Amino acid sequence: MAGAPFAGDARQVLARRKYTHRFFRGAARAEPGEVEQSEEPEGGRVLALSDGVFAIAATLLALDLRVPEGLDSAGFHAALAKLSAPFTGYVIAYLVIGLLWLGHHQLFSALRTISGRVAGVNVLLLGLVALLPFPSSVLADYGDESIAVVLYAANVGSIALLQLVIVGIVLHERGFRSRSLGALAYLPSAVTAGVFLLSIPIALASPTWATLSWLLLIPTHFAVDRVVARAPSA
Repeated sequence: MAGAPFAGDARQVLARRKYTHRFFRGAARAEPGEVEQSEEPEGGRVLALSDGVFAIAATLLALDLRVPEGLDSAGFHAALAKLSAPFTGYVIAYLVIGLLWLGHHQLFSALRTISGRVAGVNVLLLGLVALLPFPSSVLADYGDESIAVVLYAANVGSIALLQLVIVGIVLHERGFRSRSLGALAYLPSAVTAGVFLLSIPIALASPTWATLSWLLLIPTHFAVDRVVARAPSA
């Protein structure tokens, strides 16, 4: 019975030795200069905030789709007919937010860690995402006005530019999981920024053609996704 305390001490010493051995064995496997993934939930909190802002912005788009109460049959059908333009604007704005979220998710999935500078720029980016329902509503109501198209295109283009800033910071910090991902990380945001910013001078001449030019995002992003998918993972 007297030896029981010493047996407990021996087990604690062995446990500590095993933990130390596993720690240094894991550290030895790390490549020189490699950034270790943090076990703290900082990255998870950044992504949770980002997903929440994107989700709220997408939800607010539907608030413009409403029919007045107390209408008779003729008034009800007339109100539904008037919703065609707002509904078209909602579809366009929702698809754009979805595209921005997919690009944001793809970019941050390629990071090993999220630094303070990346998180700071991401906060600015989310501020522009939260603003998106306003120019989206203006575009739905005044889509034939050049200023409405310019406001929306400038908002989306600015979001894409901030994603490019994040890519530049991560490349400088060597924070991508692989070199190939870092080399191609510019493409999705550059395509989005280029399409929307180039549509601004088009909107000054023809708001309709400027809006139609946004359809270029579909084939260009499809091509970019194929290029990224073929890139080696190492």
